[in-house]
Amino acid sequence: MNFTRWSARLPGTQRRAAARSDHGVSQSQRGEGAVPAARHEPPSDDDAPTPAAGIDELPAREVLDRVPALVALVHGPDHRIAYVNDAYVAAFGDRPTGAPAREALPELEELGLLPLLDQVLRSGKPRTVKSRKVAGGRSYTFTCTPVTVPAGEADGDNEGAGQERAGSSGVLVFATDVTDHAEAAERLRASERRQRETAVTLQRSLLPQELEQPDDLRIAATYQPGGTEAAVGGDWYDVITLGGGRTALVIGDVMGRGVRAAAVMGQLRTAVRAYARLDLPPHEVLQLLDGLAIEIDANQIATCVYAVHDPNEGRLVYASAGHLPILVRDESGTIHRAEEPTGPPLGTGGWLHASGSVPLGPGSTAVMYTDGLVERRDEDIDEGVAALERALAGATGT
Repeated sequence: MNFTRWSARLPGTQRRAAARSDHGVSQSQRGEGAVPAARHEPPSDDDAPTPAAGIDELPAREVLDRVPALVALVHGPDHRIAYVNDAYVAAFGDRPTGAPAREALPELEELGLLPLLDQVLRSGKPRTVKSRKVAGGRSYTFTCTPVTVPAGEADGDNEGAGQERAGSSGVLVFATDVTDHAEAAERLRASERRQRETAVTLQRSLLPQELEQPDDLRIAATYQPGGTEAAVGGDWYDVITLGGGRTALVIGDVMGRGVRAAAVMGQLRTAVRAYARLDLPPHEVLQLLDGLAIEIDANQIATCVYAVHDPNEGRLVYASAGHLPILVRDESGTIHRAEEPTGPPLGTGGWLHASGSVPLGPGSTAVMYTDGLVERRDEDIDEGVAALERALAGATGT
Protein backbone atom coordinates (compact mmCIF):
# COMPACT_ATOMS: atom_id res chain seq x y z
CA MET A 1 0.00 0.00 0.00
CA ASN A 2 1.60 3.28 -1.16
CA PHE A 3 0.94 6.00 1.46
CA THR A 4 3.11 8.62 -0.25
CA ARG A 5 0.39 9.45 -2.79
CA TRP A 6 -2.46 10.05 -0.31
CA SER A 7 -0.18 11.70 2.23
CA ALA A 8 0.56 14.36 -0.39
CA ARG A 9 -3.11 15.34 -0.11
CA LEU A 10 -2.91 16.08 3.61
CA PRO A 11 -3.21 19.78 4.60
CA GLY A 12 0.08 21.69 4.41
CA THR A 13 1.83 19.42 1.90
CA GLN A 14 0.96 21.60 -1.08
CA ARG A 15 2.02 24.75 0.77
CA ARG A 16 5.44 23.31 1.56
CA ALA A 17 5.90 22.18 -2.03
CA ALA A 18 4.93 25.63 -3.31
CA ALA A 19 7.34 27.26 -0.89
CA ARG A 20 10.22 25.13 -2.17
CA SER A 21 9.26 25.95 -5.75
CA ASP A 22 9.15 29.70 -5.05
CA HIS A 23 12.52 29.48 -3.35
CA GLY A 24 14.02 27.77 -6.41
CA VAL A 25 12.61 30.38 -8.75
CA SER A 26 13.99 33.25 -6.68
CA GLN A 27 17.44 31.65 -6.81
CA SER A 28 17.35 31.21 -10.63
CA GLN A 29 16.11 34.76 -11.26
CA ARG A 30 19.19 36.40 -9.72
CA GLY A 31 20.93 38.25 -12.59
CA GLU A 32 24.06 40.32 -13.01
CA GLY A 33 22.25 43.45 -11.75
CA ALA A 34 21.46 41.88 -8.42
CA VAL A 35 23.34 42.91 -5.33
CA PRO A 36 25.99 40.23 -4.79
CA ALA A 37 26.01 38.34 -1.54
CA ALA A 38 28.91 38.71 0.84
CA ARG A 39 31.83 36.54 -0.19
CA HIS A 40 33.14 33.93 2.17
CA GLU A 41 35.32 30.89 2.01
CA PRO A 42 33.39 27.70 1.17
CA PRO A 43 33.36 25.15 3.95
CA SER A 44 35.62 22.16 3.70
CA ASP A 45 34.20 18.71 3.06
CA ASP A 46 34.80 17.79 6.68
CA ASP A 47 32.78 20.74 7.95
CA ALA A 48 29.89 20.39 5.50
CA PRO A 49 26.64 19.50 7.32
CA THR A 50 24.92 16.28 6.36
CA PRO A 51 21.66 17.17 4.57
CA ALA A 52 18.62 16.03 6.56
CA ALA A 53 15.80 14.18 4.84
CA GLY A 54 12.75 16.36 4.19
CA ILE A 55 9.51 15.49 5.93
CA ASP A 56 7.90 14.72 2.57
CA GLU A 57 10.56 12.11 1.88
CA LEU A 58 9.62 10.03 4.93
CA PRO A 59 7.42 7.02 4.15
CA ALA A 60 4.00 7.77 5.60
CA ARG A 61 3.32 4.18 6.60
CA GLU A 62 6.57 3.94 8.54
CA VAL A 63 5.71 7.12 10.42
CA LEU A 64 2.15 6.04 11.24
CA ASP A 65 3.30 2.58 12.33
CA ARG A 66 5.57 4.15 14.94
CA VAL A 67 3.28 6.78 16.48
CA PRO A 68 1.70 5.74 19.81
CA ALA A 69 -1.72 7.00 18.75
CA LEU A 70 -4.20 4.64 17.10
CA VAL A 71 -4.59 5.23 13.35
CA ALA A 72 -7.01 3.61 10.92
CA LEU A 73 -7.83 4.50 7.31
CA VAL A 74 -11.21 3.53 5.87
CA HIS A 75 -12.74 4.29 2.48
CA GLY A 76 -16.01 4.11 0.62
CA PRO A 77 -19.61 4.40 1.81
CA ASP A 78 -19.32 1.27 3.96
CA HIS A 79 -15.93 2.38 5.38
CA ARG A 80 -13.81 -0.55 4.24
CA ILE A 81 -10.47 -0.89 6.00
CA ALA A 82 -7.48 0.34 3.99
CA TYR A 83 -4.98 0.42 6.85
CA VAL A 84 -4.53 0.17 10.62
CA ASN A 85 -1.24 0.98 12.34
CA ASP A 86 0.65 -1.12 14.88
CA ALA A 87 -0.78 0.77 17.86
CA TYR A 88 -4.32 0.08 16.67
CA VAL A 89 -3.52 -3.63 16.27
CA ALA A 90 -1.97 -3.72 19.76
CA ALA A 91 -5.10 -2.14 21.27
CA PHE A 92 -7.86 -3.98 19.40
CA GLY A 93 -6.19 -6.83 17.52
CA ASP A 94 -5.52 -7.38 13.83
CA ARG A 95 -8.11 -6.04 11.37
CA PRO A 96 -8.58 -7.54 7.87
CA THR A 97 -7.93 -5.12 5.02
CA GLY A 98 -10.92 -4.55 2.77
CA ALA A 99 -13.54 -5.57 5.33
CA PRO A 100 -16.34 -3.09 6.11
CA ALA A 101 -16.06 -1.23 9.42
CA ARG A 102 -19.41 -2.50 10.71
CA GLU A 103 -18.02 -6.03 10.69
CA ALA A 104 -14.30 -5.55 11.25
CA LEU A 105 -14.23 -2.54 13.60
CA PRO A 106 -16.71 -3.45 16.33
CA GLU A 107 -15.04 -1.02 18.73
CA LEU A 108 -16.09 1.93 16.54
CA GLU A 109 -19.67 0.67 16.35
CA GLU A 110 -19.71 0.16 20.14
CA LEU A 111 -18.68 3.77 20.63
CA GLY A 112 -21.25 5.04 18.12
CA LEU A 113 -18.62 6.38 15.72
CA LEU A 114 -19.95 4.84 12.50
CA PRO A 115 -22.57 7.61 12.05
CA LEU A 116 -19.75 10.10 12.65
CA LEU A 117 -17.79 8.56 9.77
CA ASP A 118 -20.84 9.01 7.54
CA GLN A 119 -21.10 12.64 8.64
CA VAL A 120 -17.43 13.30 7.88
CA LEU A 121 -17.79 11.81 4.41
CA ARG A 122 -20.88 13.93 3.66
CA SER A 123 -19.57 17.21 5.04
CA GLY A 124 -15.92 16.89 4.11
CA LYS A 125 -15.03 18.36 7.50
CA PRO A 126 -13.15 16.74 10.39
CA ARG A 127 -14.99 15.86 13.60
CA THR A 128 -13.73 15.08 17.11
CA VAL A 129 -15.32 13.00 19.87
CA LYS A 130 -13.74 13.49 23.28
CA SER A 131 -12.99 10.86 25.90
CA ARG A 132 -14.94 7.75 24.92
CA LYS A 133 -14.33 4.64 27.03
CA VAL A 134 -13.90 1.32 25.21
CA ALA A 135 -14.64 -2.17 26.51
CA GLY A 136 -11.12 -2.64 27.90
CA GLY A 137 -11.51 0.35 30.18
CA ARG A 138 -9.22 2.68 28.25
CA SER A 139 -10.47 6.11 27.17
CA TYR A 140 -9.71 7.64 23.79
CA THR A 141 -10.37 10.92 21.99
CA PHE A 142 -11.20 10.22 18.35
CA THR A 143 -10.60 12.64 15.48
CA CYS A 144 -12.00 11.69 12.08
CA THR A 145 -10.53 13.56 9.08
CA PRO A 146 -11.75 13.25 5.46
CA VAL A 147 -9.10 12.15 2.93
CA THR A 148 -9.02 10.94 -0.68
CA VAL A 149 -7.72 7.40 -1.02
CA PRO A 150 -6.21 6.76 -4.49
CA ALA A 151 -7.29 3.68 -6.43
CA GLY A 152 -4.19 1.68 -5.51
CA GLU A 153 -4.88 1.99 -1.77
CA ALA A 154 -8.64 1.54 -2.07
CA ASP A 155 -8.21 -1.71 -4.00
CA GLY A 156 -6.54 -3.43 -1.06
CA ASP A 157 -9.26 -6.09 -1.14
CA ASN A 158 -10.56 -7.03 -4.59
CA GLU A 159 -13.47 -8.89 -3.03
CA GLY A 160 -14.88 -5.71 -1.45
CA ALA A 161 -18.03 -4.45 -3.09
CA GLY A 162 -18.10 -1.02 -4.68
CA GLN A 163 -14.35 -0.56 -5.16
CA GLU A 164 -13.62 2.65 -7.06
CA ARG A 165 -10.66 2.32 -9.42
CA ALA A 166 -10.30 6.09 -9.77
CA GLY A 167 -9.95 6.57 -6.00
CA SER A 168 -12.55 7.03 -3.31
CA SER A 169 -13.37 9.23 -0.36
CA GLY A 170 -12.06 7.98 2.93
CA VAL A 171 -11.73 8.87 6.59
CA LEU A 172 -8.53 8.87 8.64
CA VAL A 173 -9.37 7.87 12.22
CA PHE A 174 -6.88 9.15 14.79
CA ALA A 175 -7.38 8.04 18.42
CA THR A 176 -5.38 9.41 21.37
CA ASP A 177 -5.27 7.56 24.69
CA VAL A 178 -6.60 9.97 27.33
CA THR A 179 -7.21 7.42 30.09
CA ASP A 180 -5.01 9.23 32.62
CA HIS A 181 -6.78 12.54 31.95
CA ALA A 182 -10.22 10.93 32.12
CA GLU A 183 -9.42 9.22 35.43
CA ALA A 184 -8.03 12.47 36.87
CA ALA A 185 -11.19 14.31 35.79
CA GLU A 186 -13.36 11.64 37.40
CA ARG A 187 -11.39 11.90 40.65
CA LEU A 188 -11.90 15.66 40.59
CA ARG A 189 -15.64 15.25 39.99
CA ALA A 190 -15.84 12.72 42.84
CA SER A 191 -14.01 15.15 45.14
CA GLU A 192 -16.42 17.94 44.19
CA ARG A 193 -19.39 15.66 44.84
CA ARG A 194 -18.05 14.80 48.29
CA GLN A 195 -17.51 18.47 49.09
CA ARG A 196 -21.02 19.30 47.95
CA GLU A 197 -22.50 16.47 50.01
CA THR A 198 -20.53 17.70 53.05
CA ALA A 199 -21.81 21.26 52.55
CA VAL A 200 -25.40 20.09 52.08
CA THR A 201 -25.20 17.89 55.18
CA LEU A 202 -23.71 20.74 57.22
CA GLN A 203 -26.28 23.22 55.95
CA ARG A 204 -29.23 20.93 56.62
CA SER A 205 -27.95 20.13 60.11
CA LEU A 206 -27.80 23.85 60.92
CA LEU A 207 -31.35 24.55 59.71
CA PRO A 208 -34.29 23.97 62.06
CA GLN A 209 -35.30 20.31 61.98
CA GLU A 210 -38.86 21.20 63.02
CA LEU A 211 -40.48 24.61 62.69
CA GLU A 212 -42.13 26.13 65.72
CA GLN A 213 -45.86 26.57 65.18
CA PRO A 214 -47.24 29.54 67.15
CA ASP A 215 -50.97 29.82 67.82
CA ASP A 216 -51.61 32.79 65.55
CA LEU A 217 -49.48 31.80 62.52
CA ARG A 218 -49.43 28.85 60.19
CA ILE A 219 -45.83 28.48 58.98
CA ALA A 220 -44.24 26.40 56.23
CA ALA A 221 -40.68 26.43 54.87
CA THR A 222 -38.67 24.56 52.27
CA TYR A 223 -35.00 24.38 51.35
CA GLN A 224 -33.69 23.07 48.03
CA PRO A 225 -29.91 22.99 47.36
CA GLY A 226 -28.68 24.12 43.96
CA GLY A 227 -28.33 21.68 41.09
CA THR A 228 -24.57 22.03 40.56
CA GLU A 229 -21.55 21.18 42.68
CA ALA A 230 -20.75 24.85 43.30
CA ALA A 231 -24.28 25.96 44.12
CA VAL A 232 -24.46 25.02 47.82
CA GLY A 233 -24.39 28.26 49.79
CA GLY A 234 -25.35 29.75 53.12
CA ASP A 235 -29.14 30.21 52.87
CA TRP A 236 -30.96 29.83 56.17
CA TYR A 237 -34.29 30.49 57.86
CA ASP A 238 -35.67 30.26 61.38
CA VAL A 239 -38.83 30.70 63.46
CA ILE A 240 -38.41 31.88 67.08
CA THR A 241 -41.29 32.07 69.54
CA LEU A 242 -41.10 35.19 71.72
CA GLY A 243 -43.13 36.23 74.74
CA GLY A 244 -46.60 37.73 74.58
CA GLY A 245 -47.69 35.65 71.57
CA ARG A 246 -45.13 37.29 69.30
CA THR A 247 -43.06 35.38 66.75
CA ALA A 248 -39.71 36.25 65.14
CA LEU A 249 -39.25 35.20 61.49
CA VAL A 250 -35.74 35.18 60.01
CA ILE A 251 -34.31 34.46 56.58
CA GLY A 252 -30.77 35.11 55.35
CA ASP A 253 -28.23 34.32 52.68
CA VAL A 254 -24.45 34.20 53.19
CA MET A 255 -22.66 35.18 50.00
CA GLY A 256 -20.35 32.54 48.59
CA ARG A 257 -20.51 28.79 48.19
CA GLY A 258 -19.39 25.63 49.91
CA VAL A 259 -18.57 24.56 53.44
CA ARG A 260 -17.27 27.98 54.50
CA ALA A 261 -20.52 29.77 53.64
CA ALA A 262 -22.53 27.08 55.43
CA ALA A 263 -20.33 27.42 58.54
CA VAL A 264 -20.75 31.22 58.64
CA MET A 265 -24.50 30.73 58.18
CA GLY A 266 -24.59 28.45 61.23
CA GLN A 267 -22.87 31.02 63.41
CA LEU A 268 -25.19 33.82 62.32
CA ARG A 269 -28.28 31.67 62.88
CA THR A 270 -27.15 30.79 66.39
CA ALA A 271 -26.48 34.47 67.13
CA VAL A 272 -29.92 35.51 65.86
CA ARG A 273 -31.62 33.10 68.27
CA ALA A 274 -29.57 34.53 71.13
CA TYR A 275 -30.26 38.17 70.22
CA ALA A 276 -33.98 37.44 69.77
CA ARG A 277 -34.19 36.50 73.46
CA LEU A 278 -33.09 40.03 74.36
CA ASP A 279 -36.46 41.28 73.07
CA LEU A 280 -34.81 43.94 70.89
CA PRO A 281 -36.48 45.68 67.92
CA PRO A 282 -35.53 44.22 64.50
CA HIS A 283 -33.10 46.97 63.50
CA GLU A 284 -31.08 46.56 66.70
CA VAL A 285 -30.84 42.81 66.13
CA LEU A 286 -29.41 43.46 62.67
CA GLN A 287 -27.00 46.00 64.12
CA LEU A 288 -25.60 43.35 66.46
CA LEU A 289 -25.43 40.81 63.64
CA ASP A 290 -23.52 43.28 61.46
CA GLY A 291 -20.75 43.59 64.04
CA LEU A 292 -20.63 39.83 64.55
CA ALA A 293 -20.38 39.16 60.81
CA ILE A 294 -17.30 41.38 60.61
CA GLU A 295 -15.69 39.47 63.48
CA ILE A 296 -16.46 36.06 61.95
CA ASP A 297 -14.99 36.87 58.55
CA ALA A 298 -14.35 40.38 57.24
CA ASN A 299 -14.48 39.04 53.65
CA GLN A 300 -17.84 37.31 54.07
CA ILE A 301 -21.08 39.28 53.81
CA ALA A 302 -24.67 38.17 54.20
CA THR A 303 -28.17 39.50 53.57
CA CYS A 304 -30.88 39.05 56.18
CA VAL A 305 -34.44 39.97 57.09
CA TYR A 306 -35.52 39.87 60.74
CA ALA A 307 -39.26 40.34 61.32
CA VAL A 308 -41.50 40.17 64.39
CA HIS A 309 -45.21 39.39 64.16
CA ASP A 310 -47.51 40.69 66.91
CA PRO A 311 -51.06 39.31 66.56
CA ASN A 312 -52.41 42.06 68.81
CA GLU A 313 -51.27 44.76 66.39
CA GLY A 314 -51.86 42.82 63.16
CA ARG A 315 -48.56 44.00 61.71
CA LEU A 316 -45.18 42.61 60.75
CA VAL A 317 -42.34 44.80 62.03
CA TYR A 318 -39.12 44.10 60.15
CA ALA A 319 -35.60 45.26 59.31
CA SER A 320 -33.68 44.29 56.17
CA ALA A 321 -29.95 44.08 55.59
CA GLY A 322 -29.78 44.11 51.80
CA HIS A 323 -32.26 41.25 51.47
CA LEU A 324 -35.05 40.84 48.93
CA PRO A 325 -38.39 42.41 49.95
CA ILE A 326 -41.02 40.52 51.93
CA LEU A 327 -44.17 39.98 49.87
CA VAL A 328 -47.53 40.18 51.67
CA ARG A 329 -50.85 39.16 50.17
CA ASP A 330 -53.82 40.54 52.07
CA GLU A 331 -57.21 38.92 52.46
CA SER A 332 -58.48 40.52 49.23
CA GLY A 333 -55.57 39.17 47.16
CA THR A 334 -53.63 42.46 46.86
CA ILE A 335 -49.84 42.12 46.97
CA HIS A 336 -47.69 44.51 49.04
CA ARG A 337 -43.90 44.77 48.89
CA ALA A 338 -42.15 45.53 52.17
CA GLU A 339 -39.23 47.32 50.50
CA GLU A 340 -38.44 50.14 52.91
CA PRO A 341 -36.43 50.67 54.94
CA THR A 342 -33.44 48.53 53.97
CA GLY A 343 -29.73 48.75 54.71
CA PRO A 344 -26.55 47.21 53.29
CA PRO A 345 -25.68 43.53 53.86
CA LEU A 346 -24.29 42.28 57.14
CA GLY A 347 -20.53 42.51 57.42
CA THR A 348 -20.16 45.89 55.71
CA GLY A 349 -20.27 47.98 58.92
CA GLY A 350 -20.85 51.70 59.44
CA TRP A 351 -24.61 51.71 58.86
CA LEU A 352 -27.52 52.25 61.23
CA HIS A 353 -30.40 49.99 60.25
CA ALA A 354 -34.01 51.05 60.69
CA SER A 355 -37.24 49.13 61.25
CA GLY A 356 -40.35 49.29 59.10
CA SER A 357 -43.74 47.59 59.20
CA VAL A 358 -46.35 46.09 56.88
CA PRO A 359 -49.94 45.02 57.70
CA LEU A 360 -50.39 41.29 58.34
CA GLY A 361 -53.97 40.77 59.49
CA PRO A 362 -56.15 37.67 59.53
CA GLY A 363 -56.17 35.86 56.18
CA SER A 364 -52.92 37.51 55.02
CA THR A 365 -49.89 35.62 53.76
CA ALA A 366 -46.26 36.77 54.02
CA VAL A 367 -43.54 35.26 51.82
CA MET A 368 -39.82 35.48 52.67
CA TYR A 369 -37.30 33.97 50.22
CA THR A 370 -33.70 34.04 49.00
CA ASP A 371 -32.39 35.01 45.57
CA GLY A 372 -32.14 31.41 44.36
CA LEU A 373 -35.93 31.39 43.99
CA VAL A 374 -36.19 34.47 41.75
CA GLU A 375 -32.78 35.00 40.14
CA ARG A 376 -32.10 33.82 36.57
CA ARG A 377 -29.06 34.44 34.41
CA ASP A 378 -31.05 35.68 31.43
CA GLU A 379 -33.28 38.21 33.20
CA ASP A 380 -33.19 40.96 35.79
CA ILE A 381 -33.92 39.91 39.36
CA ASP A 382 -36.83 42.36 39.50
CA GLU A 383 -38.50 40.25 36.82
CA GLY A 384 -38.17 37.22 39.08
CA VAL A 385 -39.70 39.07 42.03
CA ALA A 386 -42.57 40.25 39.80
CA ALA A 387 -43.15 36.65 38.68
CA LEU A 388 -43.31 35.57 42.33
CA GLU A 389 -45.83 38.33 43.00
CA ARG A 390 -48.03 37.04 40.18
CA ALA A 391 -47.76 33.48 41.47
CA LEU A 392 -48.69 34.61 44.99
CA ALA A 393 -51.63 36.67 43.74
CA GLY A 394 -53.06 33.67 41.90
CA ALA A 395 -52.35 31.09 44.60
CA THR A 396 -55.25 29.22 46.21
CA GLY A 397 -55.48 27.09 49.30
CA THR A 398 -53.33 27.28 52.39
